[in-house]
Amino acid sequence: MHLLNFSLAEFLTLFTASSAVVVALYLLDRSRRRVRVAALRFWTQSSRPVESEQRRRIRQWPSLLLQLLSIAALLLAASQLRWGSRETGARDHVLLLDTSAWSAARTAGQGGTETLLDRSKSMALAYVRALPAADRVMVAYADGLATPVTAFESDRRRTVEALRRAAPGESALNLAQALEFARGALRRHARSAGEIVLAGGNRIMTGETSLPSQWPANLRLLLPTGNPENVGIRKIGLRPSPEEAGLWRILVSVRNYGARPHTAELTLLFGGAPAGGRTLQLAPGQEVETAMEYRTRAAGLLEARVRAAGDRFRGDDRAVLELPSQPELAVTVCSDEPELLRPLLSSLPVLAVTTRSRAHCEAAPPEGVAIYDRAAPAAGFRGPSLLLEPPPGRSPVPVVKSGVSERIDRWEQGHPLAAGLRAQDFRLTGAKVFQPGAGDTAIAFAPSGPVLVAHERAGQPKVVVAGFHPLRSQLKFALATPLLFANVLRWLSPQTFQRTEVYAGTVGAVTAPVREDGEDPSVVDESGAALPYTVRGGQLRTYSAHTGAVRVIQNGREQTYSLALPEVPGSVWTPPEQARRGVPAQVAGLAQARDLWPWLAALGALGLMLDWILFAPSGSGRFGSLWRWPLPRSLAGRAQ
Repeated sequence: MHLLNFSLAEFLTLFTASSAVVVALYLLDRSRRRVRVAALRFWTQSSRPVESEQRRRIRQWPSLLLQLLSIAALLLAASQLRWGSRETGARDHVLLLDTSAWSAARTAGQGGTETLLDRSKSMALAYVRALPAADRVMVAYADGLATPVTAFESDRRRTVEALRRAAPGESALNLAQALEFARGALRRHARSAGEIVLAGGNRIMTGETSLPSQWPANLRLLLPTGNPENVGIRKIGLRPSPEEAGLWRILVSVRNYGARPHTAELTLLFGGAPAGGRTLQLAPGQEVETAMEYRTRAAGLLEARVRAAGDRFRGDDRAVLELPSQPELAVTVCSDEPELLRPLLSSLPVLAVTTRSRAHCEAAPPEGVAIYDRAAPAAGFRGPSLLLEPPPGRSPVPVVKSGVSERIDRWEQGHPLAAGLRAQDFRLTGAKVFQPGAGDTAIAFAPSGPVLVAHERAGQPKVVVAGFHPLRSQLKFALATPLLFANVLRWLSPQTFQRTEVYAGTVGAVTAPVREDGEDPSVVDESGAALPYTVRGGQLRTYSAHTGAVRVIQNGREQTYSLALPEVPGSVWTPPEQARRGVPAQVAGLAQARDLWPWLAALGALGLMLDWILFAPSGSGRFGSLWRWPLPRSLAGRAQ
């Protein structure tokens, strides 16, 4: 026998306190006696209580014992006294069902259609059916994050339904987090802690943190047999070539997760048409990276497929990425000496350059970026423009001085036009000095004043005004000249020079290289919602447990991670030797504890009722004197 609600010490404390109160009431009983008087003059004296010399003695021992027994029965009922030991009593269990991505791998049974999850469900159902009916079970799906789907339920129909509707997820099993969740559930919500049961879990999330530091003593493992063979795509990376416009460099990583060598056929498709392929020889556990190229400036879907004989997991056999377009930037050069700018413009493959003489540039070009050499449109600017040594009468920023031959001694480092520029050897010859107005930002300074100004007004196109020509003097030999020219074009048309990298990887952790000295990166998902991240050692880390896209944007560089592949761990973990295994056949035959509190509650109530009936004061109950022994009528008359 054992108490479920109270400990033995708590029960004894309550019983002792209540018994002391009852005994004290019996000892302090000063009930009045019936006294007959012959006349009313004796009425006053009879109203005073009659002192009893034996008031400190208990005269009704049977009544006191009956009340103490009734109180004890009621306290035992409140304590939920149970017949049987605690070990054979009802317990609460947590059943962790492995719903990771690997649980979708097919086994050799039932014509190759049965999965590891199907086997795990069968073993979990057998365990639930073997439990005593009074035991409660909590079902939780375990993948990258353990998710409870039921509370502690004694209704087996709800438990079975939760097991049957389980489906494979997209992330790997985080065993340490799942076991910690089960420990916390038993500690906070269980009446009597039972077992932590893991159904499935052949493979777990790669890394030391996925294994618990200490295994639970009440752990039971229901592990399906077999380790299916698998060859799948691990990751894909696409990067535009800086030398040739429209050329994508592709890097595909394929891994053999199985225990025997495989020959894999890798195929690339763009818009459904073949775009390349490789044949790979993979040893057990080997991961191979192969590089390919594909030329296209149009946006479209790039699909990678891998096929290997005996592969029994299809989730990582196919990945699809969306390639962005690579449009050209139209650049119109209005100059009588266009050959001066040709070396700089030809080094950028994304530019489509058109040259015009200054006489044909009275009207601004309708699209793209315009570069004016000692010229400016008479009708105003239609798009972003760069003015080199503009005429004083047509410059959007007033010219206050001309013919300045000085060095640039300071750059406005906070503006994108001056990014990376710290050179002090810019020697100007015959330069112009400007007077910036509202909305203008001075970028480069000579001792006489600003010689490079960014003109930006609301509702108007961006304009950069330079009081010098970087390639008409000795500045063409300066190392900072190409960087300055690239900064100007990037600021005038940032969308053209945004560097886009596309990756396809597995669901889970995402790691991206970033610059710690640059601007704060922006990390968003495909819906535009911000994601939490950390940056350490030049590596940005974030996490996503579902398929989708993660975009990392910093300093004009965009990295798009398409999480289109399930997270498949690369190794099989070793279960601890002390853990129980399989469905215990003896669970169904355990003796169950029986609740005795209903009988004890009824017995306590019956005892109090009998005490009131048998020992109530004379006149207050119908059977007030039934307990007294019957006396002869003659003696009874003398006693009166």
